[in-house]
Amino acid sequence: MSSSVAPADAGVLWLATLQRALGRASHDVKDALNGVAVNLEVIRSRAVRPDAPAAAVAPFADAAAQQLERLTTLLEAVLALGRIEREPADVGITLRRVAALCGASSAAADSAVTVHDNLVGDARTRVAGDAVRLALAAPLLEAVVGTKGGPRATDVVCELTSEAESLVVRLTADRPVRLPADVAQTLRAAGVRWTEAPNDLSLVFPRA
Repeated sequence: MSSSVAPADAGVLWLATLQRALGRASHDVKDALNGVAVNLEVIRSRAVRPDAPAAAVAPFADAAAQQLERLTTLLEAVLALGRIEREPADVGITLRRVAALCGASSAAADSAVTVHDNLVGDARTRVAGDAVRLALAAPLLEAVVGTKGGPRATDVVCELTSEAESLVVRLTADRPVRLPADVAQTLRAAGVRWTEAPNDLSLVFPRA
C-alpha cells in the first residue's frame, strides 16, 4: 500500500472509530445533562422559599457546576474531533481530546483514562491528522470497551514524551493494549510506528 492512499483510508477508519466512541460517550452526555437539570430544579424549588438559607442550595449548585464542567470538557472534545484537523497535527492536543472522548462514561466501574503530558515544546507531527486521531483512539477505545466482549482495562494511562526526532505516546493498562488489525497497515503506511509490550503500546510519530 502506498502512503498516498493512507490518508483517505485513515479518514474512513477514523470516522468509524469516532462513531463507536460517540455511541459510548452519549450515555455520559445524557447523564451529565440530567444531573444539571435535576440540581437546577432543586435549586429553583428551594430558592422560592422566603425562609430558605443560601446554604440549603449550595450543595446542589456545586453539583450542577461539576456536571456542567464535565459536560463542557466532553462536548469541546467532540466538536474539535468532528472538525477537519488543522495540519500539522499536534499530538498532545489530539491525545487530550481523544482521551476525553474515549474515557467518557456514566458508570463508576468503567475504565479511567489519565493523560500525562511530559513533553516540553512542540508536539506537531508530519503524520496526517486523521491518522494521528486513529492511532490514538483505536487502541484506547479497544482498551476501555474490551475486544469482542472481553475484559476491559480498569485504568489506562496515556503518557506523551519525545525521543530524538519522534513523539512517543505510551498507552499502559492492566490489560493488553493493542492496535486493531484493521488499522495497523493503514497507520504503518501513514508513517506511524509502534512497539508492543504485554500491557502497553508505544506509538511513535515523526516530528513535523
